[in-house]
Amino acid sequence: MLKNRKWISAGLGLLILAAALPVNAGAASKESAPRALTLEQVAKEIRGKAPGLVYVEWKEISNLEDGKSNVVWNKSWEDAPNARFRLEVSYDTAGKTLNTIVINGDDGLSYMAEGNKTSKIKLNGMEFNSYSKLSKMRLETFLIDTEDPAYQGEETILGRQAYHLSGKSKKTVLKFTDQAGKEIETPVVMPAREQWYDTETGMLLKERAAKPSESGFETVVSAIKVSPELTPDVFDFKSITKKPEGIQVTINGQTQRFEQPPVIVEGNTLVPLRAIFEKLGANITWNEQEQSVTAVKGGSAIYLKIGSKSAAVNGESKILEVPAQLVNEHTMVPVRFISEALGADVKWEPSSQTVIITNP
Repeated sequence: MLKNRKWISAGLGLLILAAALPVNAGAASKESAPRALTLEQVAKEIRGKAPGLVYVEWKEISNLEDGKSNVVWNKSWEDAPNARFRLEVSYDTAGKTLNTIVINGDDGLSYMAEGNKTSKIKLNGMEFNSYSKLSKMRLETFLIDTEDPAYQGEETILGRQAYHLSGKSKKTVLKFTDQAGKEIETPVVMPAREQWYDTETGMLLKERAAKPSESGFETVVSAIKVSPELTPDVFDFKSITKKPEGIQVTINGQTQRFEQPPVIVEGNTLVPLRAIFEKLGANITWNEQEQSVTAVKGGSAIYLKIGSKSAAVNGESKILEVPAQLVNEHTMVPVRFISEALGADVKWEPSSQTVIITNP
């Protein structure tokens, strides 16, 4: 009985305490809880984001059924309030990197440069391939072409808050009319998709799409800057397409200076032998009699001979597109071969005529 009385007393105390609390105390705690969004609400928020001033870098990776992959690199400057736009696309074709630049600039005119060709084109302000527009198009594709599309909550990507969406693979039928006017129906399987949208700008930060066959694609943003400071030449077509004076080489973002400037021979960039090996952290041994060089860095060893297309990496024979050779009494070597053999990543940027080396 005493135990029961204690419980009764405790219960009365809780009732009295509850009665003493303000009536809206529970309501206040509900208001402070985070707002739970539905997929429809998230889609509406993304659609409602107006394009502004933003810079984005992203890549498109296509994974093919034969196990190969294609990569396209993109850079986009968007200034929607002033109807200015710039897109740069770099893509690999048969081992050669091509570059396309599209500008809707300060002069109110639109231009495109593809390789060495330049032409005027008609653009409607920001309506041509802006990343803001592309992001919204991808959202609509996701909502239509996936099974059970859902909002998974917010996550952090590139230090930014992002809406996470996901949908399952979906079977559907594509209808089209052939040249004879006959309607054709083709059953297809649309890929499952995952998407992440920036909560501030509504831009797509990442997307994964995969079919049951393992083919698919990825979109990955590597940099995004909202309201960046832009230099006057960003939207000036002549400045952008002006040919740089000579080939540039950067290593981990630092422009390199060579006693003998880099040269291009048969599509390959050659740089001074001793300088590039030392800048990449390799120790070299020169054999005057053989006119050959051996470079060692960590567990990698490279052997080259002046005038020969035959080389060796860790004892394994390699064939060079162009041999090491003398230019103005300087021994020059193919920079891509040397850098990759020593474990560095190499990229060619046609618009600035720059070899970009990332050395771990």
